[in-house]
Amino acid sequence: MSDKPSRYASWTTGKLPLPALQEMKGRGEKIVMVTAYDAPSGRLADAAGVDLILVGDSSGMVVHGRESTVQVTLDEILLMTQWVTRGAKRPLVIADMPFGSYETSDEQAIGNAVRLVKDGGADAVKIERGGTSVARAKAIVGAGIPVMGHVGLTPQTATVLGGFKAQGRTAERAQQLIDEALELQAAGCFAIVLEAVPSTVARTATQALGVPTIGIGAGADTDGQVLVWHDMLGYYEGHAPRFVKRYAELGDAIVDALGRYAADVRSGAFPEEQHTYAMPEEELKAFEAGPRAKPLRR
Repeated sequence: MSDKPSRYASWTTGKLPLPALQEMKGRGEKIVMVTAYDAPSGRLADAAGVDLILVGDSSGMVVHGRESTVQVTLDEILLMTQWVTRGAKRPLVIADMPFGSYETSDEQAIGNAVRLVKDGGADAVKIERGGTSVARAKAIVGAGIPVMGHVGLTPQTATVLGGFKAQGRTAERAQQLIDEALELQAAGCFAIVLEAVPSTVARTATQALGVPTIGIGAGADTDGQVLVWHDMLGYYEGHAPRFVKRYAELGDAIVDALGRYAADVRSGAFPEEQHTYAMPEEELKAFEAGPRAKPLRR
């Protein structure tokens, strides 16, 4: 694999410090974020020099085969966060708080955020929407846990928003999105995800906010970008959003590899001698001279 980009030289022996994100925004350095859901993915993202890893509730669709993210549970996110943190050592790992895990009260939100950090190993959590989520963000931050906000298309409430479609396309709604982002910043969020919003709105929000913005379908003027692992690597069969760029077609490669394996098994070409184990010569002679196993009678 390729060497880490030079900017990682200052933290090669430890985790990316949270203040580094603010410094990157100030220098105009783009922040790189991807989702991941298991230890191998976390390790590979780390090796590639990714800055942030989101253990996203997008797993409900791209890993678990569900129709939306709503059914994802806190226990599922907790397990996946444990897996990812075993593989990723340098990137900051942010755990999504799934639908139903923070809406009821500040106490519920703090308790579940603590679980994701204490038991899951997350460095931070992410919550969706403005409104009551602003109070939840403030409460979680007050408990000592970093929070990433998320406005625009918020998949947990996509039904209310009219489905998985771009947000902020009217002047009124665009201003509302920016206001929500500013409220989340005031609540103590260290960064804000802007999803599926016009690039002009994302640029205005990025300029208005003191904290970094992470775009997904929000144009090139945000402080960073995030894509879903399975979307960008090409092994999710569902509908790919407009904003996805595929950097590989691993689905095709996997099907090809499995097909060749199946053909080798059926033809007897696999396993070969190099894939098998042998006995020491003396043990082999003793085994061959010993009693033979009798076939079972039916």
